Amino acid sequence: MYYFYVALFYLLLPFLLVFRYFKGLKSQNFNARFYECLGFYTQKHAQGVVWLHAASVGEVEAAHVLIEYLRKNYPYKVLVTTGTAAGYERVRALQDGQVEHVYLPYDMPRAVERFIKHFQPRIAIIMETEIWPVLFARCNQHEIPLFIVNARLTEKSRKGYVKLKGFLAKAFAGISGVVVQTSLDARRYQEIGVLAEKISISGNIKLDMPIADTLKVSMKQVKQALLPGRQVFVVGSTHAGEDEIFLQVYRRLKSKFPELLLVLVPRQPKRASEIKKLCLKNKLNVLARTEHKSCDSVIDVYLVDTLGELKQMYALADFSFVAGSMVPVGGHNIFEPILLGVPVMFGPYMQNVELLAKQLLEAQGAIQCATESDIVLAITQMIEDPQEKRRLISNAQVFVEKNNGAIGRTIALIDPFLRAHKATHLPD
Repeated sequence: MYYFYVALFYLLLPFLLVFRYFKGLKSQNFNARFYECLGFYTQKHAQGVVWLHAASVGEVEAAHVLIEYLRKNYPYKVLVTTGTAAGYERVRALQDGQVEHVYLPYDMPRAVERFIKHFQPRIAIIMETEIWPVLFARCNQHEIPLFIVNARLTEKSRKGYVKLKGFLAKAFAGISGVVVQTSLDARRYQEIGVLAEKISISGNIKLDMPIADTLKVSMKQVKQALLPGRQVFVVGSTHAGEDEIFLQVYRRLKSKFPELLLVLVPRQPKRASEIKKLCLKNKLNVLARTEHKSCDSVIDVYLVDTLGELKQMYALADFSFVAGSMVPVGGHNIFEPILLGVPVMFGPYMQNVELLAKQLLEAQGAIQCATESDIVLAITQMIEDPQEKRRLISNAQVFVEKNNGAIGRTIALIDPFLRAHKATHLPD
């Protein structure tokens, strides 16, 4: 099965390269560095690195606090790999040159071998759900400890992977550990071939994401300048099929609450033009973030057509809805608005964080909405009853305080694999 997987990857390589080229047409950096996907590098990099892989923007955001800890507490350069240009841009924005970055090589023996020889990683840390059999095998051969951290597995993914359990069990055999978010994830990883003794439960690292008080203060000032006199409803990470829902919700709320402003933050900013057309179709006035203007009273929709500003938008919000949950995507980070003191709503499709979402609902720290009418009712209640809004925020923040600490538990597991080298190696 392993050799079939490798052969299939090589057969698909021409198509992968063509796909990568067209995917990267809007990113000069992505296509200019295409050779990295084959494990070739045009410059020298640090060796003996602590290597962390985060596929794209969401994983980079989640990994930020872990990257900071690794960078500040161990005498080794940190290497971050991503699979997308958007992921690289987020690494650059958050780390500002403090870490090395290359794109993850394709999961082919020679490409992975070149990558390992070039960087000689001391440890490999893979964020969330990435499974690469060749990479896992090569790390094992080179005696590189490998952990999957903040790991989660949806029921849909489990059903697919369990058909390959024999193959995956061999792939997982050489890894050092899987650090999962919940007991449900632990059970699912066992069902696809990970030994129980290699699984630890840490909680969700996203509950430990630092939110600077200065951000809250500065965004209050921004709100006064950018969105004067408006109550702000931020919908974060929308996918195709969701924007229309929230435009209809807004139209129903607008007549009763004329000061309400809808802020749409699409998961992919390239969808901005189609969202503008939807706004015009619904006879709503729209202003794009890239127009760099303040919202006067005639603006209905503020469209954030930039990347990496979702946290800032949540900090402006009076109410928030985490999208990717009104269509079967599986939801996104529901804790970022909570950490900013903003009440959070989400839809029925929450497979990506299903147990935590269920527990948060049981703690009465969020509102789940299945229909447009549910969303309209929830916002109406919070506007008309500020005490209900404060109760929701308080319950959510108590839940976070009781369930955070995932970073500490994760570090406790990987620290022994790095500590032995501290006395004999100096920083680059």
